[in-house]
Amino acid sequence: MKNHIAFFVLLAGAALFSACSPKMAPKTAAVSELNKQVTSHEGEAMLLGPVNRAGFQAAPFKGWFDPAYAEYQVRASALAGAAGGWNDVEIQVFMGTWCSDSQLQVPQFYKILDYLKFPESRLKVYAVENHPDRRKTTPGGEATQAKIEFVPTFIFLRKGQELGRITEYPQKSLEADMAEKVAK
Repeated sequence: MKNHIAFFVLLAGAALFSACSPKMAPKTAAVSELNKQVTSHEGEAMLLGPVNRAGFQAAPFKGWFDPAYAEYQVRASALAGAAGGWNDVEIQVFMGTWCSDSQLQVPQFYKILDYLKFPESRLKVYAVENHPDRRKTTPGGEATQAKIEFVPTFIFLRKGQELGRITEYPQKSLEADMAEKVAK
């Protein structure tokens, strides 16, 4: 009888132990957090990974985004060459919130997109790392896949095919270079 009681106590203990143990979550692909703010190796706030306009409205990024956006005047005539070409275009932007070129051109780019009424659903923006060991990378690997070496980089795509890039700074103007890529 004592053996049966010991057996049941042991069995109940095992059931209780397994019921209370944490379940292992299934392994899933890493998903990068939207508008993730981190501290750089230099102690500065920066965005890392996928971002959207709302990310640029948080401090301290709003301090450079809003003035650059407000002060920029869109060169509408430079966009005329690609007037109907924006309907099926997708855009990827790689930038660094720590990069002065990005701080100037990304707000200007948004102003141009607003002028074009370009849907942000077809825009993907990624903020890259500035650490010397991980320079120009994103947590999800998008920058590596796109072979990003300089920021900002604006990539124009149609049906998944790259039409062209504006890398680090425009050759003529953002508008003229954008129109040239899309008109191809």
